[in-house]
Amino acid sequence: MVISDADGFIVFANRKAEELLSARHGGLIGQSVNTQITFFSPTKEQPHVYHAPAHVLGKGVVLFRNPLEVKEQPRGELWLLFEESFILPLKASCTPEVDQTIESLIEGFYDGIVLVEKDRIIRVNSSFARITGIKEDAMLGIKVGELDGANHICLHTIQEVVRLAQQMRKSVTSMGKLRHGNEIYVTATPVQPRADIGYIMVNVRDVTELQLLKEEVSRLLALYLSTPQEVRISQITGQEIVTENRVMRGILDLVARLAQVDSTVLFEGESGTGKEVLARLTHRLSSRRKGPFISVNCGAIPETLFESELFGYAKGAFTGAVNDGKPGFFELADDGVLFLDEVSEIPLNCQVKLLKVIENLEVMRVGGVKTTQFNVRVIAATNKSLPKMVKEGTFREDLYYRLYVVPIKIPPLRERREDIFSLAWHFLRVCNQKFKQSKRFSKEIIQAMETYDWPGNVRELQNVIERLTLTTDDELLRPEHLPLSIFQEPPGENAMLKINGFLPLERAREAVERQLIVQALSLRGTTREAARLLGVNHSTVVRKVKRYGIKVREGFPGKS
Repeated sequence: MVISDADGFIVFANRKAEELLSARHGGLIGQSVNTQITFFSPTKEQPHVYHAPAHVLGKGVVLFRNPLEVKEQPRGELWLLFEESFILPLKASCTPEVDQTIESLIEGFYDGIVLVEKDRIIRVNSSFARITGIKEDAMLGIKVGELDGANHICLHTIQEVVRLAQQMRKSVTSMGKLRHGNEIYVTATPVQPRADIGYIMVNVRDVTELQLLKEEVSRLLALYLSTPQEVRISQITGQEIVTENRVMRGILDLVARLAQVDSTVLFEGESGTGKEVLARLTHRLSSRRKGPFISVNCGAIPETLFESELFGYAKGAFTGAVNDGKPGFFELADDGVLFLDEVSEIPLNCQVKLLKVIENLEVMRVGGVKTTQFNVRVIAATNKSLPKMVKEGTFREDLYYRLYVVPIKIPPLRERREDIFSLAWHFLRVCNQKFKQSKRFSKEIIQAMETYDWPGNVRELQNVIERLTLTTDDELLRPEHLPLSIFQEPPGENAMLKINGFLPLERAREAVERQLIVQALSLRGTTREAARLLGVNHSTVVRKVKRYGIKVREGFPGKS
């Protein structure tokens, strides 16, 4: 079977067609059907030949050609090629012996198919019964004119299109309606219009059903696009990355798009923000996923060894070298991704060679005499300001612009506090599973963690959660379990204000108010939450904070 579009180009060909036309798998797609099926020769008098014997590569072949039309507008053609030895004479009976290939083809159509031979129905597929509700047994062997068209408008429509197809000797389409209201298109196509019409294929298409399917697809697409974005993010990340932040969601969408190309990406952000995690995600979503992912911490390689580690060295390049030489990171990452972490730490004298290697995609080992080609995508990351280093002369400007193709700035955790809760729960679940624990967070510890700035970002949060899981005996984790650098327990509820001597009552009241507000802010972190804790209006807390000159973060250790 071969299907061509309206312009005569092949859009589908099965294995048998490729075998008959001696084409490799997929080789016929996009080819002109008239150049491939050269044995079909329409004439001016007969531009549409629907059945013709021919020879292909010495084999006898029978060709069936059927135009595909929508509302009488040509949309392509269906070509069926059969070896002559497989074609059996079709007999004028209700159950002819039909080649299994034709049988499977007719039965496989989603549309209803009725095959008519000399005005008698000889084949009805199961889709026809699904669409119309009329069983096959009620159709087989009956002449088209004897169908119960008075009670079934579908059968009446079939009678009409078959009659018109016989008269006009061409494909005819009409629209009808089923009992339950669905609209159908019924098309009758003569198989042999040159002589007496021996066969007519009737196609019944439920357009209402197709419209419902189209609407369902549109609904699902709209649902996907408007969905809770966490579903899309989960599909992209495979639950490797947890985020609620709008900026981070945009970064993940961008990473998914960049994974489909080989452009150089530069991740910028503070230490611990997850630059390597995003680099690995880019690799996993790309076509290079089966290739290696080589991560290189440029700050951990001594300057004297940097060139040999990155580019490799030849046999006998220097004293102590491996006898057979050693491939560098670029060669090891061939057909994959090379991740240059902390790229700002690359020695200045190595940056020139690195630039040439990235541009030419070839490397010469230290002490070598020939270059080696490779296919590597470079992803870099830095926690420093490369533009500032360029101005200071500690980073080459040309290398900076070579790496600065697609820069992605990753915000620190303190700028996306909404992620602290979800990340903390994620790390706690991982630690509980890893260490066979069942720890859980209290409401207060979540609030305490959300008010901390996390200078170590996600990495610090992950380490703190693991430490709490291992060192805390209680199942319920509370603020006092946190390190003192993150949370210091405020004075107890019964703490007394120490007063030396007497002072006016108004000043004492102000002093107590100030201390209570500071304590509430230290526990809740925001003026709104502090107001809830103190049982007063938010405007009251804001007014007194201004009156007493309290800085919102005054109650936190190390904050001013």
